[in-house]
Amino acid sequence: MNDLIKDIEDWSVARNLNTQDAGKQLLKLVEEVGELSAAYNKRQLNKEVDSVGDIMVVLTIFCQQRGLSIQDCLEYAYRQISGRKGKLIDGVFVKEEDLNESTENN
Repeated sequence: MNDLIKDIEDWSVARNLNTQDAGKQLLKLVEEVGELSAAYNKRQLNKEVDSVGDIMVVLTIFCQQRGLSIQDCLEYAYRQISGRKGKLIDGVFVKEEDLNESTENN
């Protein structure tokens, strides 16, 4: 995975994407997520695979533009969720603190 991330970053540098406005990458991310959603809804597995890959490329370049490491971001997120408690509601994991918030607000 590290080699792949490095290859994407090198590809970005060769095209001068690494110095561009990260906001444009966010717009590209939204576009790619829309394509993933459409592929999922149409049950087009090949397009889903392509879209997930595109999303990862866009996120890698966004991190590069912002001086972040995509691997560090992913590790941080995993550390946050690894011990999380909660429950599955309609196929979605809802963390315990959000469950407690919703009962307090009712």
